Amino acid sequence: MALLDSAVGLLWGVLGASPHPMIPPTQARQAATDTARSLRNVCASARPFYWELGTAVGKDVGGSVGLVAPGAGTEMNIASASKWLYGAYVLEVLQGQLRPGVDVPFLNLTSTTPVLDASASSACKSALSTVRACGKTAGIEEPLIQYVPEPPTRFYYHPGHFEAHADFAMGMGFFDGASLALAFQGRLPLSLSFVSVNLAGGAKTSASEYAKFLRALMRDELKLGPLLGTHSTCATAACGNTGYSPWFATEPAHYSLAHWVEPDEGTPWSGGFSSAGLFGFYPWIAKDKGTYLIVAGEHLLGVLGQSRTTPAEETASGKAVLCGRLIKKAYYTGVVQE
Repeated sequence: MALLDSAVGLLWGVLGASPHPMIPPTQARQAATDTARSLRNVCASARPFYWELGTAVGKDVGGSVGLVAPGAGTEMNIASASKWLYGAYVLEVLQGQLRPGVDVPFLNLTSTTPVLDASASSACKSALSTVRACGKTAGIEEPLIQYVPEPPTRFYYHPGHFEAHADFAMGMGFFDGASLALAFQGRLPLSLSFVSVNLAGGAKTSASEYAKFLRALMRDELKLGPLLGTHSTCATAACGNTGYSPWFATEPAHYSLAHWVEPDEGTPWSGGFSSAGLFGFYPWIAKDKGTYLIVAGEHLLGVLGQSRTTPAEETASGKAVLCGRLIKKAYYTGVVQE
């Protein structure tokens, strides 16, 4: 019996590492590696970065690319990749039971909460501040129900949604950065810190730690796992959105519970769920939850001069997404993407 179990485990490991039954795993890994290292595609402009691709079982392939590139364990500011963590945290606290009118409008960014520009507020930029102090910079006050939108709803990308929700729906108003980290680590399978009380963008962690979180979602060990992609709303002008969106303007992307639902073009490597961060940290899970990818960059200086009108493909975040898409395609097809 032990011999049979070992054989089954070995077979599962091989199948789990192969993105397509017709592509040898070694070919898939090499194609992804060569694509990430290429100087002839968008990954060259995404340097330096660390990347990692794997299954619910664990990492399959990855590495550091570029001079002074981060590694798997390098802690970095993940910016808006923090959003996915908050969504998962909320679902864990609520035991997977969303409250009508209380949670969804804030988690899919369709509430009418006053716009909070966390980057311009010292109260939001400090880990020694509190969630409530951050929210007050935009005049966010009780009751929460006043921010529930009347249909038709409108997606608008800004961190005020989460600050309002955390304060008045989750009882986290007086949490500082250290309290937020303890709360998240008590519910989610990763180690992290908060460099600010901005729940939508203040977390700091490493690619290897974030990968633990992604794998837990893929295995449905977190309450958000079965709910990925649900309660989504149009989040770009390409499908009718009229609010601000940092996504690629020509793509009809949607926004679910604190994460993006990428456009599905039919290929197995398109679509899926993600939460790209401003500095170039891009985590992704395939639509079938069979594969995850992280492109982990921290281009703090690269965001200087950027504004809300900067096309996504010219931002560190957009370049990480586009590079990640090429790596995914190479992995699934076994063909290097130049």
